[in-house]
Amino acid sequence: MADLNALAPVDNIQTVIDFVNQHIANPNEAAPISPEYFYSKQLLDTIRLDQDQYVYYRIAETSPIQEKSDKLMLRRWASLEGHTTPLLEGVPPRSDKGSVKKYELEAFQYGRYMEFTDKVDFKVVDQVVAHYSKEYSLVAIETLDLLARDALMLNAQKYYAGAALNPDALDFESTPNMTDLRKIVLAMKKALVKPRNNGRFHVIGSPEFYFDMINDATVQSYMMINQTTKTMYDDTMLVPMFGMEFYETLTVPTSGEYYDATGKKRLKIFTGDIDNPTIGTSATTDLTEANEDHYSTEAGYAKDRLTGQDASYIPELATWDLTQVAGAKEFKMQHILIVGKDALTRTGLSGQDNMKMYVKPLGSAGVLDPIDQRQSIGFKINSVGFGSTRPEAIYDYVCVPSQVNV
Repeated sequence: MADLNALAPVDNIQTVIDFVNQHIANPNEAAPISPEYFYSKQLLDTIRLDQDQYVYYRIAETSPIQEKSDKLMLRRWASLEGHTTPLLEGVPPRSDKGSVKKYELEAFQYGRYMEFTDKVDFKVVDQVVAHYSKEYSLVAIETLDLLARDALMLNAQKYYAGAALNPDALDFESTPNMTDLRKIVLAMKKALVKPRNNGRFHVIGSPEFYFDMINDATVQSYMMINQTTKTMYDDTMLVPMFGMEFYETLTVPTSGEYYDATGKKRLKIFTGDIDNPTIGTSATTDLTEANEDHYSTEAGYAKDRLTGQDASYIPELATWDLTQVAGAKEFKMQHILIVGKDALTRTGLSGQDNMKMYVKPLGSAGVLDPIDQRQSIGFKINSVGFGSTRPEAIYDYVCVPSQVNV
């Protein structure tokens, strides 16, 4: 069979398609390349190439579910502390006791698919199908990254910029700063959280976050004292400092949504301009109960940004309608993650947590496709789940970078 390892970059996919189709059409080929093999190979190669770009997913430590189990059981044992009380003659000391906290991590199935008409040819490697199999390869790893990010956010301790008490207290002056990050790391050390690796805690931030951090007074002093400026001014990324390593991603959660003390979902808004704003919040609503004036959630298609046509199908597409608030704009906040060791665990049935591409040709649906008009491609992850056994090792630093609302 022809070697497809060169497929990984997927930059010029049409060239590879032409090469593969030549082998399919060659009757002398000892082991011709099947289109399904091509699409599955493309999925796996693209994931191997791009998974380092998804920084939340890489944090997870793998702990598979054993056979015949439906969930992973983890135990966290309490430590024993030393003391210096002397023993009394002939009097045995009181026995220590073991203490354990149990964690249960469940795994679920995830997948997506797309239908095509009979105009697309599945007998050869079609350009349209190849393009969307490439898209699904990215969507598959993005799905895992979103699951990991959601698990981290669910278990994270909150810290608001400037030591604010809650999101209501944040404003346009609540920009990120190094002092806040140092306080967070100090709190984790006091909770006996170990650094993630290399003796450092990891900070996952956005380009807007690092845009402000470069001008932070503490960072400026660090650069001046240590004569360390080139890397920061080349790509705006901070060098390791104060026991932290810094990573950039474009998938940092950015929105005005938050939950108040009663569990209601709110959207923070402002009117006017940034130089002279009026900040407030919209009407509240439960996640499961739509508010007629502002908030709704229903199944629907997200629109393509360029064409405006239906694209991704979202089972729970949530929208906020602010047209009834004159001049209202969403007050966006960002959630920067700081993590230590044991922050995230990934689980799943052994051998079932990898992605598989599915190709269904014309007529494969039987009587549901009586005259061979429908075919589809898709992917599925049979068993994967994320959770944390050390919530103290995760902090959600909520701040308002200066460029995020521009």
